[in-house]
Amino acid sequence: MIMAFLVSWSFDSIALISDTVSHTNFYDITPSRRWIRELKNIIIIPPKSESEADTFNIMSPGSIFYNVEGLTIASIHIVRLNPFGTSVTEPFYHYPGWSGRLGNAVHVNTTDFVIRNALLFKEGDAVDGIKLSYSERYLRSLAYIGDARISVVSVCENTVEVMVVVQDNLPYSASFDTNFDNRAHFSVTNKNIVGLGIETMAGAFIDTRKENMMGYQGMLRLSNIGRSLISAQADYIDRFENQRKGFNMNREFYSPTTKYAGHLSYYTVQTPVRYYEYRGGITPTTPVNIRYNQFETWLGRSFLLDNTRRYVQSKNIKISAGVHNIRYLNRPEESEMRYYRLQNRTTYLGALSFSQQSFYNASLIYNYGRTEDIPYGHLFTVIGGIENGERHNRPYFSTILSSGYFVPFVGYISGAVSCGAFFRNGPDQGVVNIEMDYFSNLYITGNLRQRTFIKGSYTSQLFNWLEDKLVIDDDYGIPGFRNDSILGRHRFNLSVEQNVFMPREIYGFRFVLYAFSYFSWLGGHYEPVTLDNLYSSFGIGLRVRNNRLVFNTLQVQFAYFPNIPKNSSFRHFSYSGEKVARPRDFMARAPEILPVY
Repeated sequence: MIMAFLVSWSFDSIALISDTVSHTNFYDITPSRRWIRELKNIIIIPPKSESEADTFNIMSPGSIFYNVEGLTIASIHIVRLNPFGTSVTEPFYHYPGWSGRLGNAVHVNTTDFVIRNALLFKEGDAVDGIKLSYSERYLRSLAYIGDARISVVSVCENTVEVMVVVQDNLPYSASFDTNFDNRAHFSVTNKNIVGLGIETMAGAFIDTRKENMMGYQGMLRLSNIGRSLISAQADYIDRFENQRKGFNMNREFYSPTTKYAGHLSYYTVQTPVRYYEYRGGITPTTPVNIRYNQFETWLGRSFLLDNTRRYVQSKNIKISAGVHNIRYLNRPEESEMRYYRLQNRTTYLGALSFSQQSFYNASLIYNYGRTEDIPYGHLFTVIGGIENGERHNRPYFSTILSSGYFVPFVGYISGAVSCGAFFRNGPDQGVVNIEMDYFSNLYITGNLRQRTFIKGSYTSQLFNWLEDKLVIDDDYGIPGFRNDSILGRHRFNLSVEQNVFMPREIYGFRFVLYAFSYFSWLGGHYEPVTLDNLYSSFGIGLRVRNNRLVFNTLQVQFAYFPNIPKNSSFRHFSYSGEKVARPRDFMARAPEILPVY
């Protein structure tokens, strides 16, 4: 059940909170007396406190602004909270403890103009609930923002004032990993330099078995350049045989009212690849370094439909067109005859999409306590174009259908079906992919809160006679397992994970115990499903996360592999920094060829 609570305070209490919560940062403005009077009547609808039972807020976020739709925004007040000791749902509570006080002391709050530039509305605009709710969501998507809340106060018959409450993350992080033998990696990151939203990262690699022991990496990222919602990033990595240099610029369809989106990127890459000999069985060769240049660009236009029902689910038609070029500078001799991914090619694609999307607000799913935006709706995309390849010029066609909804008493279910193929004297080099994701409602046992996650996928290569076959590895099947000689044309993956959110936190760090099982089957075109081709792993682990830090989630797990073929590599014990998982959304993106491997 969505709870609403009345927040009221006097001028004296505002002054006290302003001094207590964030020194002089809690209010960056001197509120008018009208503002103070109206705040006594404001009703804020927050996400549920973490002590409550789990229910989704299935009301469209934009609908809470329905009663003030069309009124003029007279002013926008920015409230900036420090990372520790408070929250957007309880901004007047301030008890950071000694570690929080230390973190707040070294932190530089995001500047006022950076927050204002991230808003899809400005003073003088008419209130648009969709723009307000998607502004809140966009703020939460920024790496240096921990959480955000936007509320509206009516100050007279035709005007309102908007309050934007933003809580920062501590932007500094460092990472270190090693194999405790010959390799190590260290990096430092600042995701919000002096509060300007600029992100930098620098790192170093060491491998004592290499002739040149040192490698380096660096990254610079600018978000929302000139309030355009365009982000730009430059990358450099020189990690022994792996090298990557280039840049990208990107603008997504951030909201239903966003008209234009696009992308531009150029990279020069060197990386070792392993391919296979089939004489007397599948035998992986020694890695061979390849080098290539990659260029990609696309542009899209969105049209908002059925404006009267946009608070239920916004409907959009999107059209887009793009070009992708890859040119190899070094590769194994005649490899283009055997592997599609090693062919020079230029692809021209266009796409037509219909999307219908809104968001649930929830918590304790992928993050541990902060507001999460879970998309629901559906997306249907048709892609067509032509590939000018090194061996053939051939047309291409694909379709994608995805959908996701919350089912009462069951949980959240989403899925996607995609199929595509080239055409050359009939279908050529096609693929079918089916995916399903599910997580349960939050159920409570004593003081423990639990969720179940299930993920399944099926991939089938069709009319594919090249040697780009499907594999099982960290990304496609079983984490911690790899065998380069296990190849096939059909692959089925299933994973089940039980998460237990621990009730206590230590200095802001929250803990999740989990048990998991992974199953993966790989076979040929006409090969029956048998236990001989079924691979699996079972295990337990611990995840640690602090939502006020920009560190990846720390994960420690132990895995057991009951069916390990010869020449396999696997890790029983692993320690890693995991990025926060994000659910599938239903926004159209770049037109692209469906991956066939």
